[in-house]
Amino acid sequence: MNEKNIKILRKIIMIILFGFFFNLLWEVAHSLLYDWNSPPLINDIYVYCPRIIFFATLFDAVWIFTFILWNSLIRRKFDWLLYPQKRDFIVFVGIGIIQAIFIELFAVIFNQWEYNQFMPVIFGIGLTPLIQLALTSSLSLYLSSKIQWITNT
Repeated sequence: MNEKNIKILRKIIMIILFGFFFNLLWEVAHSLLYDWNSPPLINDIYVYCPRIIFFATLFDAVWIFTFILWNSLIRRKFDWLLYPQKRDFIVFVGIGIIQAIFIELFAVIFNQWEYNQFMPVIFGIGLTPLIQLALTSSLSLYLSSKIQWITNT
């Protein structure tokens, strides 16, 4: 594996790790906006909260990896990871919002959870989950492009 490919691989790992930790913080913070008194969450906050937060965070990191793959497919190479452009951030935001819409619609339709009265809602979808992947993936991409010492070793 040549040096350029190693840098790209490190960049991918860095984006996914940033994404995992940003989404973990996000999941914990916005878990307060869900209704823990309605099924299937009722009376099981100590079981559901850690499990939901961990698995949701893990899946969010996987989704961010798919954003990298989608953008690489659009750009027809992985080199963009070394110097992301404005259009790469736009792709991440767009895919993040689209993915969030599908996840939230599925969850609401199949009663995976309900929002409490404090969750801002747009067209029946919670605002915080709607913007989550767009923001956390873009922030992860941005920070990975600013931290050069990890990819330059």
